Amino acid sequence: MHSPLSLEIRCSVCLSDFTDPVTLSSCEHSFCRQCITGHMQASLGPSACPECQKPYNEKDLKSSRLLRNMTSTVRGHLAEQKSDRSTPQEGTQTLKLADMEKMLMCSEHDEKLKLFCETDQKLVCIICRDGDKHKGHVFKPVKEAAEINKGKLKTALGFLAKENGQLDYMIQQQTTKITKTENKSKTLSAQISDQFEEMHKLLRKKEDEVKKLLEKEKKVTEALQTNQTVINKRFMENKEKEIILQSALEIDQPDHFLQWWNENGFPMTNNMKQKAGVKPSNTQYMSRVNDLTVLPDSLFLGPHETHLQFFVWKEMLGSIKPVPESLTLKNPGESYLKVSPGGARIRQADRATGLYKDFNPGTVSEENFQSGQHYWEVEVGEKPDWAVGIKMGTDKQQSEILLHLKNNKGYVLSCDGKDSPLNTRDKPQKIGLYLDCERKQVLFYNADNMTRLVQINYCSKQPCCVSLVPGVYMDGKNSDPLTVCSYEFNTGKR
Repeated sequence: MHSPLSLEIRCSVCLSDFTDPVTLSSCEHSFCRQCITGHMQASLGPSACPECQKPYNEKDLKSSRLLRNMTSTVRGHLAEQKSDRSTPQEGTQTLKLADMEKMLMCSEHDEKLKLFCETDQKLVCIICRDGDKHKGHVFKPVKEAAEINKGKLKTALGFLAKENGQLDYMIQQQTTKITKTENKSKTLSAQISDQFEEMHKLLRKKEDEVKKLLEKEKKVTEALQTNQTVINKRFMENKEKEIILQSALEIDQPDHFLQWWNENGFPMTNNMKQKAGVKPSNTQYMSRVNDLTVLPDSLFLGPHETHLQFFVWKEMLGSIKPVPESLTLKNPGESYLKVSPGGARIRQADRATGLYKDFNPGTVSEENFQSGQHYWEVEVGEKPDWAVGIKMGTDKQQSEILLHLKNNKGYVLSCDGKDSPLNTRDKPQKIGLYLDCERKQVLFYNADNMTRLVQINYCSKQPCCVSLVPGVYMDGKNSDPLTVCSYEFNTGKR
């Protein structure tokens, strides 16, 4: 039925006419009793009206006699209208009745199928009922069985309607998450580009500064070139004199030689001698080399020439944020532990005896963390035994995640006392510890090269603190401290 009147008696769950209709007192929407009951049973939490999503419970289901009567009346009225409009031909009607009768006839006994076997869930005739195949089975009249199974069907339909409503809601949620993730990906991409561009600007600025320093140092080259010009000039002058004197020695006639000597040789050689006042026997030629020197290569930029990258890196650290956080370690009041003033280092106390050689106490940070993301670095050096990690909860109920280097056994990830070996060849001097309180994740890094060692999730909702265990004493071989690194360069703190 598709008339406007038929929509008034239609259940919005099964999309059929109301059967035993009930009305929700909380919102006055109406449904078949079986449909809304199935819907309520399918709810994982509080039930909500399929139409308006207003909460309801079983007490809100009120039988509606008026709606039941109206459904029956409207159904009869619409059936009469349909009968009046359609007057099928006699042959066609007879064919349809024959088909119906054929469909409802027992293929084995040629009897009408008037019963429904609840045991086998199939239509049977009276003869089938009395046969051996259905001996001891439960039977119901077809009409009664149809009503019962329609009720079951509506219960299943209500369950599916509720499930599909939940699935639709999950699809909407997942779509929202996908959109949010895509937007966050774009935002993070822009953020990464901005942060790298900031570092690039800093590097370009430093490059310009060092190049300007180099330009100033290039003035040394001018002095070297001036000195070379003086040397070249004297060399050319002396070389010219050398050629003249050498050619004079090749004059064979004595009178010609002496004539040259009078006009050129004597004045030239006399000018080459030292100043007047020197005795003839001690006559020496004046050197034009002794007052000259080769200037050394003095172009040098100091550490910007030999350790440029390191010095620039150190300067960059002062402007990089965020940096690993600082921590203050609690002094546990344990005689076998020593916490440094300021709470940045912890080590095993020196011992005079070998008692309690396997005693391995530790301490935690004074700070607690329950939100946000945090990163620390702990210097472990060459210690053969230590543990670094996160402790959650109170003294009565605690859980712990530790990265543990065990002497001669390698690295293990320890979760509440259960150890899992880690396969790594690295032996870092520093351990990076990353805590993500929002996603409940703990990550350990080799802070020497920033490679990830291991990642693990946790379930605790309790506050977290950093846990440090300096390791067993080992007769003093493991007495070096664990140190929480600080990178507060701007304030000068270390």
